[in-house]
Amino acid sequence: MTTPDTAAPGRHRPVAVEFVLLNALYHQGVESIAVKHPCEGIGELVQITLENDGQATVRFTQGTMTYQDNREAIPAKHGEPADNDLPDAETYTRTMIASGHVPLNNHDAVKEFIQRHGYADLEAGHDPVVLGVDANIIAWRLPEVLGIDSETGATDDRDRRPTNGYALATGVKEELDWHFKQYNTHELTKAFGEEFARLDNQPAGANREGFLGLYEYRRLRTNRTADIIECDTGDEAIVTAYKEYNQNSRKQAVLLGNDHGFVERSIDAGVPAQHIDYPIDIPRKATDSWTQAAELLYYLAILFGVIRLPKVSVYGVWNGKDGRHWQHEQLDLDCRSPKIEPHLERDLTILGATY
Repeated sequence: MTTPDTAAPGRHRPVAVEFVLLNALYHQGVESIAVKHPCEGIGELVQITLENDGQATVRFTQGTMTYQDNREAIPAKHGEPADNDLPDAETYTRTMIASGHVPLNNHDAVKEFIQRHGYADLEAGHDPVVLGVDANIIAWRLPEVLGIDSETGATDDRDRRPTNGYALATGVKEELDWHFKQYNTHELTKAFGEEFARLDNQPAGANREGFLGLYEYRRLRTNRTADIIECDTGDEAIVTAYKEYNQNSRKQAVLLGNDHGFVERSIDAGVPAQHIDYPIDIPRKATDSWTQAAELLYYLAILFGVIRLPKVSVYGVWNGKDGRHWQHEQLDLDCRSPKIEPHLERDLTILGATY
């Protein structure tokens, strides 16, 4: 059952389908949802408890350190291909940030940076402020998570947006354009379970994060005011291109990146830049909305390839997934229980799905 590309109002991702899945489980009496990787050596990742007021508590069964320990045991038990298919501990943590459950270590510093350089007064003739994002953060939609996106960011008391668009470097796109695919699915099936037989000819391991970033780059280019900056790959070429852009355009690019070297090089070149500091570990639990829980399911399904929930397996990648599915951020649901499938089919049909 391939999910439709129906967007939830006011959200930056089409989370309606994951929301419908949570709703279907809730109405089947499943209020506590264990989200597991099919491999017993990894097992339960998080547990989502749904409340009837729209709130959801996420308990992180595996913090970053625990996940790292479990992952390190995989090569000896199942071989390198299995290990390579799993996201690393840092990526695992970033899924929690992207879904809005865990803040950046330097959340306040980033907000202060945007307060200082953003909120351009265009009516007074100030240059528009546009965001440039490095390859190591683009997958996680931090401008929207942080509330500094040019369309969804909150306005100030003078009705000004934090930023006015994006300046996207082609060198960043090239760094995201990974093409390694999984062909040895028989090894993954032996290590992780039968679900992984469906992951052949699909992005493998860290390449799934690359695909998230690549399609986010394309989304920003299509759905936001965005200037494209032609440049080669590598920090030096990218920073030089942004410096020339600021000198030659009537806009001011400010940059966000997770790499200290990139940020320092930018500042030295006179291009405002802010380091993004990810937390080393995550808390025991966080309480937010059902919508954010649905966001988390999406990221976990993509990065792990497939996750198991009660009654349903959720595929982030599967044989047959193509560019259209990536563009519309679709998942594939395999109902293991005959009771839940009619409920899902009915609700997805109401949303206008065809599958």
